[in-house]
Amino acid sequence: MLLKTETYQHQKTLAEYCRNGKEITLPGAITERLPHYRRLVFNIVNDSLESAFPIAFKYVERVHWNEMVVDFFSNHKCTDPQVWRMPFEFYGYVVEKEFHEKYSLPWLNDLLYFEWLEVELYMMEDIQYPLYKDSENWLGKLVAVNPEHKLIKLKYPIHKMNPKKAKENKGDHFLLLFRQKDSGKVQFVGLSTLYVFILENIFIGTKKLDEILNDVLYFFGINDMELLQKNTHSFLTDLKSKGFVLGIYK
Repeated sequence: MLLKTETYQHQKTLAEYCRNGKEITLPGAITERLPHYRRLVFNIVNDSLESAFPIAFKYVERVHWNEMVVDFFSNHKCTDPQVWRMPFEFYGYVVEKEFHEKYSLPWLNDLLYFEWLEVELYMMEDIQYPLYKDSENWLGKLVAVNPEHKLIKLKYPIHKMNPKKAKENKGDHFLLLFRQKDSGKVQFVGLSTLYVFILENIFIGTKKLDEILNDVLYFFGINDMELLQKNTHSFLTDLKSKGFVLGIYK
């Protein structure tokens, strides 16, 4: 049922007050108690962000973290009604305001994005798995993989070292994140450019593995097909043990 216009306006007024703290007059409200509502809402937002971004919270100086959260809380109007998605809007706000430059934290955007994806993958709706059969004989076959995944590129290797060390290793860092079917845990694996190429072609689903490896020989200038097949088999076997590679399409 839609809210009455008057009720909606009262809720909007209270929400604005909770964000900016500017004095308001609200029918039926006890003025001296309003700050308690604001503090309560802020604590919910702050706790949610700390929970979603535990690594960033650990490595960003507390005064800078608090400034970012207060700025976000005071000035950003969240568009998604689901509280668990609020950290994504915080990430977008941090990127928009270029806080990474303001606080000299070049790795900040990467770290927030990485931590958000862990939340998103964990909370996302189930995606139907393809029809497949268990197999480790992938040559000449279409490889089936876990559809609940993200393949991303970062500037800093924040997934394998603390941000202060990652700062000194700027480059192209590729990462596969996926949700395990049985446990629901989110796993991540660092990738070389070559394996990114192989996986991206597997995701497209139109080429068999041997066709993809032939393309690898051409694009990467590799001459040893036997070694490429051996290394690729080891790579896919490892991903299968982690719950990402499923087998082959039926």
